[in-house]
Amino acid sequence: MSTHTHPVVRAYLARVRTALSDLPEAEIDEIVDDVRPHLAEIVNGLGEDATVEAMTRELGTPESYAAEVRSAGEYPPPPEREGGRVTQPRTAVARLAFWSMLLGCLGAGIAGAVLASGLNEDALFLLLLTLPLVGLSGGYFATYGTSVLRGLPEVRRLASVDRSGEMSRRAVGWLRALNPVWWGVSAALLVVLGVALAVAPDSGGVVGLVTLLLLAGLGVWVGPKSVRDHRLVSVALTLSAFVVGAGAGLADYVIGSARSSDTAYPAPYPYPAADGEPLLFYGSEQVDNIYVFDAEGKPLTDLYFYTEQGSPIRIPRYGCEEHTGERIPTGTDNRFPRPHVEQGGMDDYGTVNGYNAYRPFCEEVDEVPFTVAVPNGK
Repeated sequence: MSTHTHPVVRAYLARVRTALSDLPEAEIDEIVDDVRPHLAEIVNGLGEDATVEAMTRELGTPESYAAEVRSAGEYPPPPEREGGRVTQPRTAVARLAFWSMLLGCLGAGIAGAVLASGLNEDALFLLLLTLPLVGLSGGYFATYGTSVLRGLPEVRRLASVDRSGEMSRRAVGWLRALNPVWWGVSAALLVVLGVALAVAPDSGGVVGLVTLLLLAGLGVWVGPKSVRDHRLVSVALTLSAFVVGAGAGLADYVIGSARSSDTAYPAPYPYPAADGEPLLFYGSEQVDNIYVFDAEGKPLTDLYFYTEQGSPIRIPRYGCEEHTGERIPTGTDNRFPRPHVEQGGMDDYGTVNGYNAYRPFCEEVDEVPFTVAVPNGK
């Protein structure tokens, strides 16, 4: 019979289980699996003299051994008994610390998302709002540990979802294995975000860069320790929430930038017309016609415009459709000026510039629709 199934080990563990019976079954199984190898070593050392009494002389009673396990693992203490009745320890402060931690994590996640999606260090003030919550929960855990926290009904209810304990043990194993990787990735992400803040236009991200570098260092230091020292769990979880929010915000920023660059015009000119021909702009105003005057202020006609490379400046020409009376494109050329197209509107009497309201008014005017005063060059 192997030492893992030695009768003395089973008998000793049975009393340990009884002493821990107030804990969720999954946690008891985890504790038993952790201490079983140690008990097996004691049995091997005792040899043929292995008995529960001998184990007690080596380790103390199973009940005291269970109490040591509780303390080392920061499990909740056993219920106290008063007058034969089981009484629970006071949990009001522990519950306040627990919910403060959750609210702090939520606030940190939002702060990280806002900071990264806008790349503006002004969003760091949101992170400052979480400091009182983190300080309250972190201070409680640093002073009293997490034993009472584990005994809260809401926490135990979550722990009892997996009644077999198999999923819990696997999840804990995965988290412990991935812990160094997570904090390494978190530190790298915070450094990248800090550099992005520093170089982003109009962000003035020096404070943001320094803050995020400090948070990256804090994560590398606190994160691995929080696996064994549960007093740091509040800081570790809040920082993790900030990193998750920052990652989501940074992804949103990158995707939004990519979409905006895909839809942007190849600035500033030319802007494509509906028929594929380029348009002519003066500032942000589209130019359909050009009028040229001589030194005496007289308009010139039949002018052809070219670029310095000899390419004709061709833009769409517009006219009136004979049957519908609408303004329509009639082709493209580089001849200026063109006839000015006047599109009429309906007046208070139901007429359109004196014409029947049922037929839109459109007219091509060859005259210059304005007067100019040519400045004296002397």
